[in-house]
Amino acid sequence: MNVGAFIMESLSMAVDAIRKNKLRSVLSVLGITIGIYCIIVVYALVHSLEKNINDNFASFGTDVLFVQKWPWDEFGGNYPWWKYLRRPETTIEEARFLEENIGENWATAVAFAFSSRVKVECQGVSLTETQLSCVSHRYNEVQKADVEFGRYFTADESSSGRPVCILGAKIAENLFRAADPIGKDVRIKNQVCRVIGVFRREGQSIINASADERILIPLKFGMGMMNYRENSDGTQILLRAAPGVALDDLSFETSQLMRRYRRIGPYQEASFSVNRLSMITNAVSELFGTITVIGVIIGGFSMVVGCFGVANIMFVSVKERTQEIGIQKALGANRGFILAQFLTESVILCILGGMIGLGLVWSTLKLFNVFLKYQMESSITLYLSVSDVMLGLVVSILVGLLAGFLPASSGAKLNPVDAIRAK
Repeated sequence: MNVGAFIMESLSMAVDAIRKNKLRSVLSVLGITIGIYCIIVVYALVHSLEKNINDNFASFGTDVLFVQKWPWDEFGGNYPWWKYLRRPETTIEEARFLEENIGENWATAVAFAFSSRVKVECQGVSLTETQLSCVSHRYNEVQKADVEFGRYFTADESSSGRPVCILGAKIAENLFRAADPIGKDVRIKNQVCRVIGVFRREGQSIINASADERILIPLKFGMGMMNYRENSDGTQILLRAAPGVALDDLSFETSQLMRRYRRIGPYQEASFSVNRLSMITNAVSELFGTITVIGVIIGGFSMVVGCFGVANIMFVSVKERTQEIGIQKALGANRGFILAQFLTESVILCILGGMIGLGLVWSTLKLFNVFLKYQMESSITLYLSVSDVMLGLVVSILVGLLAGFLPASSGAKLNPVDAIRAK
């Protein structure tokens, strides 16, 4: 018998055995279904959340540096916050110094920004604790500023500090309802400001960084309303690396210029931090890696239970078909054929269970996406990746081989005469 015929014969007999014992097959499949569901739903949720968080951070620019007093790469209970609290905030003068000295061959744009929480009023509607971002003119060259209606600031508006603003989609909706906000006035911290644009709706961000609930105004206008050194949530200088420039090189050049401006000696500790998004995304990946391991261990117990269930059913199947095995061996079937027959049956059962489990995972994620989008207005998207599907199928096959090996081996070792006489 050639290999193809051998495989087809084993497959045919395995499918026939499954068809004859429908209830037993369903019970076997159910255990594997639950096991695969528990493992893959954990994998899919963790991978989806990790991707959403990293994508949210990536929207700030993977080629952007953030110069500020707080570092992003130190975490844990020993974080020396008291040391960083004493550091001075970055200033607009430092941003101008970097822009003048770093050169376009290092950075395509340099921007300065600070934010604060303010009260916004319009037509009897009042919004408190609204995030107000005051940004220099080239901010949109460093960060995404996706204006759907209206426009961004002109150079003249930025340089003269005109009272103009761009509203987040949710803020515009709360203040103006269905009316067009472009050209209308709002009161920001007792200053009348004209709306010139509305950001594209993003939905709730998993890192609370959505533009939907933010107002953007020119830096000079914002500096006239408040002292950013005392009344802000922090300042930062942003630099976008020029094409082909490594962030490590730009970070070094930026650090040297900042040390020069602040007159910090070569052996003195810096009074600023040059941050990049990879500091956060790497920490996020490590955290979710740990969560994945824990989740898989917990879900693995369900898989073990399913494995024992299939093995038990396969032992019963071998016991019931002892005479059939004896007849097959008497007619010339070798141990490999008997072994392959029962292993194929076990693997098919586990693959069926795995596919049903993957289908349930896909349905669960779809339901969650509907809930997140329409009930919570969230931008989070859960998905079942190809790698998750492949993992589910590979685990199903491995469990089928493990669960079926001992029963199949015991059936393959039967003496044909004793097997035919068995009752």
